[in-house]
Amino acid sequence: MNRKLILFIGIFYLVGLLGISLDSYKSFFVGLSFFHLLLSFGVLILARKKHSSAFWLFMITAFGLGMLAEWIGVHTGALFGQYQYGHILGPKLLGVPLIIGINWAMLSIVSASLLATLKLHFWVEVALASLLMVFLDFLMEPVAVKLGFWNWHNGKIPVFNYICWLLLSLVLQTIYRKWRLNEKNNVAVALFIFMSVFFSVLNFDL
Repeated sequence: MNRKLILFIGIFYLVGLLGISLDSYKSFFVGLSFFHLLLSFGVLILARKKHSSAFWLFMITAFGLGMLAEWIGVHTGALFGQYQYGHILGPKLLGVPLIIGINWAMLSIVSASLLATLKLHFWVEVALASLLMVFLDFLMEPVAVKLGFWNWHNGKIPVFNYICWLLLSLVLQTIYRKWRLNEKNNVAVALFIFMSVFFSVLNFDL
């Protein structure tokens, strides 16, 4: 089952990468970004072994904290910096695309999954998983700006953005680890790799 899911989502990311890289199809595939993220999330949930009440509570918590932080950022600039979302990422709630809250939950899981088989000290695992989340954001930011997902004041991505990403990631990873939700999951690991390759290639191609 997991191998089939990895193959499926891998093909999906490859097709998306090729589509965005070709000028003739770029706008069409960029327009599918909302569904792309939603599909990735669905595959991740489908591949998970344990769907405990604590897991679903974490999903709600991650979604809520992510949306709250983004709302503060969009409306005040007190978190992340001065930025606004475009119209590509689907329906919004108070200026923040709902898929962004889902993305915070998804990135929390895939980043932690890389460390699931390692016997690390609590805070070492939390710190490393949080840094992995910031690493993904570092790869995503330039691509997201070029594709119109969101835009920054003066067109510059502030260092403050990454600091806030790290702080919120630390909160989410602490909860995730505290509730003992991390599990060995090859699909989650594959998703992390696919995302990293996808945005790395587009950083050079766009």
